[in-house]
Amino acid sequence: TQGTHFLADDPLDTVGRKLVRVNASDIIAKGAEPVEALLSVAWPENGSESDFAALMKGLGLDLEQFGIALIGGDLVRTSGPLTLTLTLTGRCLNEGPVRRSGGAAGQSLFINGEIGWGGLGLDAAKKGGPADLVQRYRVPWISSIAAAGTIAKFATASMDVSDGLLIDVTRLAAASGCGAHIHLESVPLAQEAESIEEIVDQCTSGDDYCALISAESGMSIPGFTVIGTLTPEPGLRLTHQGVVVNTPSTLGFEH
Repeated sequence: TQGTHFLADDPLDTVGRKLVRVNASDIIAKGAEPVEALLSVAWPENGSESDFAALMKGLGLDLEQFGIALIGGDLVRTSGPLTLTLTLTGRCLNEGPVRRSGGAAGQSLFINGEIGWGGLGLDAAKKGGPADLVQRYRVPWISSIAAAGTIAKFATASMDVSDGLLIDVTRLAAASGCGAHIHLESVPLAQEAESIEEIVDQCTSGDDYCALISAESGMSIPGFTVIGTLTPEPGLRLTHQGVVVNTPSTLGFEH
């Protein structure tokens, strides 16, 4: 929804691209390939034909990029804000999807992207910052289709990081009946941080869309970096270079 999930002045071609990407990211994180999409659009009564064309152009660009067929949907006029809903199907590359609940204590936690771009880009968009940084928020990096095969092969549990690394780590751990220990110095960050506060800010900002997985300890997984472990004790433990870091009161975005 305009004003909630994207800014009112975000170009509509980028809104279309992000809509595809945030949904494809969920599918890929389950060890599956995106296949078909249904699109519902509630279009503002004062919306222009050129704006609608821009939205469809961006949407079509990334549907094609990720090999997704648009098979139907709905279009209505609304007196409220622009509201978009995309339903995406996927084809599992294993017997079934890789769920959040398959991890076990002692297994390692991995991610396959850099954390913090979403928050830094949103801040730049609001403050008129560098265009390349704003673009990282508007058209986020997500895992490739090839990563779905890697996840299906190696991951015991998986989800995409959308609301913030720390809050999503706690969700995966809790679903697996575990806690988590994150080594903050191991987290690949979008921007080099000079303080613990800056590291934590990037780890709680959200809108990053890399894949977070658990897998057997000691395993080397192509494209993924170890950032911690699942623990038998519940809760989240943070350390930096072996020193315990206080867990922040806000771990990420809560719906």
